Amino acid sequence: MRLSDRLRMVAGMVPSCEAVADVGCDHAYLSVWLLREGRTKYAYACDVRKGPLAKAEETIRFFHMQERAETVLCDGLAGLAPGAAQVIVMAGMGGELTNRILTEGSDRAVAAETLVLQPQSDWDLVRRRVYALGFVITDEQCLYEDGKYYLCMRADRGDVAKRNAADIACCCGDPADAAGADEQEYTDAEYRYGRILPRKKDMTYLAWLTEECAKKTAMVERLTETDTEAAAARLASATAELRELVDVMHRFGV
Repeated sequence: MRLSDRLRMVAGMVPSCEAVADVGCDHAYLSVWLLREGRTKYAYACDVRKGPLAKAEETIRFFHMQERAETVLCDGLAGLAPGAAQVIVMAGMGGELTNRILTEGSDRAVAAETLVLQPQSDWDLVRRRVYALGFVITDEQCLYEDGKYYLCMRADRGDVAKRNAADIACCCGDPADAAGADEQEYTDAEYRYGRILPRKKDMTYLAWLTEECAKKTAMVERLTETDTEAAAARLASATAELRELVDVMHRFGV
């Protein structure tokens, strides 16, 4: 089975577990890949639409995974019992929808150990929700595929993050080197642009930041040239947003 680069990025952030819930599973390619690679022993392929679930069932049957996977027709996490899955994956949906699912299914979300999220938009909104639920973002990755930038984040529940950080510290000798130990509250800028990818100096993420900087620069120039009260009111905030973005880029040595 061959996954797209985007889904392979998501799959690579899923830790070994007893059960995974693939929310918004579509054809269940990710669920089956995780089963075949031994990342999970059981998979719940969840979707709110009957059409994708029918395709998911076909995929599960084709790869003879009927005893290790099941489809669940539900909105978000509503069809799962709390604790049924140690890892919850949500990939390919908008940030507002991801946020809604985590909010409405908070009892099921906090019962999981790890969230692997790949929102298509509103990354700041998702980061805020993750921390509000008591999770710590322990890794983020970014890639460019088919003309679009994708970001994926792994978030571990607070106690799990501390345990993982302690394990890493035993190996590397310095707890500060463990991303899981990074529980300090995010700033507004970090919620918007992240903490881990700038720290990694991820070049794909820098390319996205560069494009965003160009867009905001053009916006500031347009507002500066527009002689209206509305433009003047927006100019101050747009200029502040541009400064914030430039500060983030400076972490890359730009």
